[in-house]
Amino acid sequence: MPNEKRAALYCRVARADDDAITHQEAVLRDYAADNGYNDISVYTDNGENGLNFGRPALSRLEADIEAGFIGTVIVRSLCRLGRDIFKTEDWIVNIRRKGVSFISVTDGLNDSHFNDIVPIVRGFLETQKKS
Repeated sequence: MPNEKRAALYCRVARADDDAITHQEAVLRDYAADNGYNDISVYTDNGENGLNFGRPALSRLEADIEAGFIGTVIVRSLCRLGRDIFKTEDWIVNIRRKGVSFISVTDGLNDSHFNDIVPIVRGFLETQKKS
């Protein structure tokens, strides 16, 4: 269910690739439109390593979350948020504590899963790490 606040669409690729970023953004925009998210902002880290959580767009997103502008964060998949299992897990748990919803489109994760978020995140990231 859409939050009254803005939805943040977060895109990241490790090697700068405008086509990959454009595709990721299109998937997220389609998801947002199909699910009633009309007020969106896009945060893009093109060419940023997923192990580093000090990425420019992610830092701007965190600042907007702190300012209370964001109600939902939507990513294409968990690995687009981060490649470090524990940092990714902590990041999601921290935004949830601030009342921000989190959705991972291709992983099928949304707020209905957050009673069990830690094992779910670890499981998905471990699987992606091996592939």
